[in-house]
Amino acid sequence: MNKQLRIYLVIAGFLLVMSLTGIVTAASLAKTWTERTPADTPFSGVMFSKDGSTVYAGGSQVFVRSWDGENRWWGWNGKIASMSADGNYVISATDRSIYLINKSGVQLWVVGTNTPVRAVAISNDGSLIVGADDSGNIFSWGTKDESRGTIKTDIVKQAAISPSGSFIVVTTEAGISYFTGITDFTPQLTQIWVDNKSGSLESFIEISADSSTVITSGDNRISSHTNRGVLNWREEVTQNAIIDMACSDDCTTIVLGSQDGNVLVLNQLGQVQWKYPTGSWINSVGVSGDGSIIVAGTLDRNLYILNQAGQLLANTKIETVIQPRSVAVSRDGKRIVVADQIALYGFELRGLPEVTSQVTFTPEPLYTATSSTLVPTITTLPKTPPPTQLPQNLVFSPTGAPHFVQVFATGCGGAEEGRVADCTDVPHIPQNFSVGVTGLPHDAQTRRDARGVGGCT
Repeated sequence: MNKQLRIYLVIAGFLLVMSLTGIVTAASLAKTWTERTPADTPFSGVMFSKDGSTVYAGGSQVFVRSWDGENRWWGWNGKIASMSADGNYVISATDRSIYLINKSGVQLWVVGTNTPVRAVAISNDGSLIVGADDSGNIFSWGTKDESRGTIKTDIVKQAAISPSGSFIVVTTEAGISYFTGITDFTPQLTQIWVDNKSGSLESFIEISADSSTVITSGDNRISSHTNRGVLNWREEVTQNAIIDMACSDDCTTIVLGSQDGNVLVLNQLGQVQWKYPTGSWINSVGVSGDGSIIVAGTLDRNLYILNQAGQLLANTKIETVIQPRSVAVSRDGKRIVVADQIALYGFELRGLPEVTSQVTFTPEPLYTATSSTLVPTITTLPKTPPPTQLPQNLVFSPTGAPHFVQVFATGCGGAEEGRVADCTDVPHIPQNFSVGVTGLPHDAQTRRDARGVGGCT
C-alpha cells in the first residue's frame, strides 16, 4: 500500500468515526411487577391514569393497581368497563346494570337499563357517565346517580367523552354521531351531528386533549373530524384491517396497528410518516403524551418500543399472546403496561438514547425501520485537511466500528438536501468515492444516491 493511499485511509476512517458520533446504545426495559389473573382468564383492555400512577385492566374482572402496588383490587365485570383519566372512578356494566366504583374499589351506585348494556364511557373527572344498550338507547348520568337524559340512536359500537366533557362521540352500525355533553347550556343529551353516509367502518375513537380533533378508525380507513363534525381528511392507509389505534395528546402522532404486521404512524394531516414491520399480527399499540415513545404488542408475543422516528429502542418477549388493545404507555413515556393471556406486566423504560449536537437526525418520509440500530442522517461533518488525490473507484471498508452501519456517498457534489456529505467539506474526494462499514444487524443499509434519497433495505 503506497503512502498516498495510507494517508487517505486515515482521513476516511476519522470521518467515519465522526459520522457515528451521537449514537448511543438502545434503551432497556425493566420488568418491575407482574399480576396474575384471578381465575386464569385473560385481561382485555388496559390504560393508565393521566399522571401514570394508576393502572386499569379489564377482562373477566376489573383490576386496578397503583404503580407501587400499595393500592390494588379486583371485582365487577371488566368486559364492558373503563376508568376515568384521573384514576378516581371505574365504570362497569353487567347485563342490564351499570356500576360506578371509586378508586378504592367501593361501589358508589348502580343503575338499571331495559336491555343489556353494550358500551360505556366516563369523562376525565368522572362527572359524566354514558351507557348504550342493545336497543340503540344512550343514557347519561352524573357522578351522584342523577340522570342526565336518554336519547335514541343507531346501535352503538364504541363511545367516548371529550376531555372537556362538552360532547360525546359514538361509532354506530350506521356511522358516527356527536351528542352534547353536560354544560350549563345543555343539561340534557342532544344530537349535534351525525354522519350515516360514509358507512360503519369506524370502531376506534381518540379525541385530542384540547377536544378540537376527533380521530376514528376501523377496517382499513382512518378519519379526522373537528369537534363540530367537519371532515378534516379521510384515508385508506392499510391493506388489511386496523386492529388498534392510539394518539398523542394533540393527535399529531397517530399510531395504527394492522393485521399485516405493520406499525404505521400518521401526522395530523393523515400522511403516513413511517411504518415498522414486525412480521406478526399487531394486537395492540400505545403512545406517550408527546408522541416520543410508541409501543406495539404482537400475536407472536413480542413487545416493541420505538421512538418517534420509527427506530427500535427495545424489544422483549412476553410469556403468552399479547391481548387485543392491551398495551398502554404513561404520558411521560417512562412506564409501560401490557397484558397477555395469563398476566399483567409493568415495565419501566430506562436509558433512553440521547443525541449529541454533533449530528442531526432527520427521519425520512415513509421510512421503514428494519433494525434496532439508530441510523442517523449526517448533515454536516468536520472540516479536514485536503487529502491526497486517490483513484476514482476506491472503496474503504473498515470493520469493527460500533453500531455497524454502511454510509454511501456517491455522486458527490450533486446531492440535494438531506445528503450524507457534501464533497466541498472534504476537498479532492473523487466523484465515485464510497465509505462502508459492514455487519449491520438484519442486513440493513442506509444509502444515499445523487438525489439525497435514503431508506432501509
